[in-house]
Parts: sequence; C-alpha cells; structure tokens
Amino acid sequence: MTTMTMTKLACPECQRQNEPERIYCHDCGARLDRSALAKVAPKEEDPAIIQRRLKQMLDPGRVRSRLIFFRMSKLILGASVAAALILMFLPPEGLPEKVKNIELQQLNLEVERAIETHSPTPLQFSDTQVNDFLYNVAKTKQAVLSNYLKFERAVVSFDEGVCQVTVERSFMGFSVFHTTSQQVFLQNGILSSLNKGGRIGRLPIHPAIMKYGDFLFSDLWTVLEPHRKLVSKMAGLEIHPKAVILTATPKQTVLAPSA
Repeated sequence: MTTMTMTKLACPECQRQNEPERIYCHDCGARLDRSALAKVAPKEEDPAIIQRRLKQMLDPGRVRSRLIFFRMSKLILGASVAAALILMFLPPEGLPEKVKNIELQQLNLEVERAIETHSPTPLQFSDTQVNDFLYNVAKTKQAVLSNYLKFERAVVSFDEGVCQVTVERSFMGFSVFHTTSQQVFLQNGILSSLNKGGRIGRLPIHPAIMKYGDFLFSDLWTVLEPHRKLVSKMAGLEIHPKAVILTATPKQTVLAPSA
C-alpha cells in the first residue's frame, strides 16, 4: 500500500505540525495547505501504522473530549468578558453623595495667604473639603469639562501617600466612572506624581495600562492647572488617610551684620 511521505503539514494559524492525512488543524481547526504534499513522491508505509493513526483521529472519545474542551473554553471566555463589562459599568464603592449648593471653599486663598506670610502653621484639608472645592471649581468650568461626555463631578480620596481621583461622567442619563491612583511628590517647587493603577467602574486596571489612560482626565487636569501651580509654591505636601497637609516655605531670617 502506498501513501504520502510523512512530511508534516504546518498550520498557517498556530504552526502546529499535523499528520499528512489531516485537512483541518488538530489544535485550532484552521484549513491546512495540502498543496505541498502533491510534490512529494509516494512511498510505502506500514498499513498497521496508518490504521492506528486513523483510529486515533476518529476515536469518538477523543473527538467528544475535544469538543467539550472548546465549548467550555468559549463559555469561560464569554463569562469573563461579561463579568468585566458588568464591573466596568458599576459605580465604585464608597463614593460620597453628590453635593448640592455648597458654599465655595476658599482653599486656594488659604494657600496663597500661607505662601505670602510664610506661615509656620501647616494647612490641613480633609478630603471632604477638597471635594467641596472641586465641586465648585467644576461648576464654573463646565464649558471646558463637557467635551464628549457630560462631566458630573470629580471625587478625591486620600490614603497614605496616595491620592485617588474618580471622575463621573454621564451619557443620556447613564453614569460612567473612571479612577486613577497617584502617588504625589512635591520637591524643589515641582509637583509630580507616579501612577499606581486605577479602575474603570469597579474593574481594576494595572498601572502599566492605566498610565496610558491619562487622557480620560485631561480636561480635569487643565481646569486644575492653576491650583497645581499654586500648590507647587509650597515647601511640603503630605498625604494621609482622609487628609492632605501643606507646609509653606519658612521665612528666612536675615542676620544683622556684626560690629
């Protein structure tokens, strides 16, 4: 009995080496290119080997197991995608209620006064005070913030060394949330930050990916740029749970010349 040489057929999709009898890939199911076999001279092959190989290929148990495996893989993949989408559209946990008609918190005036007077007393602001301030700033800058989705609010929460900013936007009455976590540094008049990750809704995003998502907050950063420059004039910044502490540059003492 004659058959084709045992040259393997490489799958064009997954590169799996398949038996020459196969039409479709053993692993991914892609159609194999059998044109190369036409150029191979036939040779004698043991019929028992051919029969054993065909029996393995047509074994109902293996075919059934492979079918179950692919079905379960699709089911798990579909469930994972559905779970991720649900998490993306759920609001983050622990967000405060929306504020309404709050008197403007003049935090920037306190910072300016501390800078001008070189006040030795540190300024401490709670996250509630900062959120009230952000609410009023955003309310006066809606034209800048409302680019694609309607800007609803920005919420800040403080943890040890980390500032977390959550932005809520809405589309046709449906809210979407995205959060960034930043480790903030103030040194030599430069305010900088290091991305520590974030979330879309409740779906966690790795820092390596989240650093490319800064465009989601670009309009908010533009609005807050004058306040960022003001904070940069302070001598120190500390972030603790529920509070941020700013320290002004101490007034330099001029020594009188000795007689």
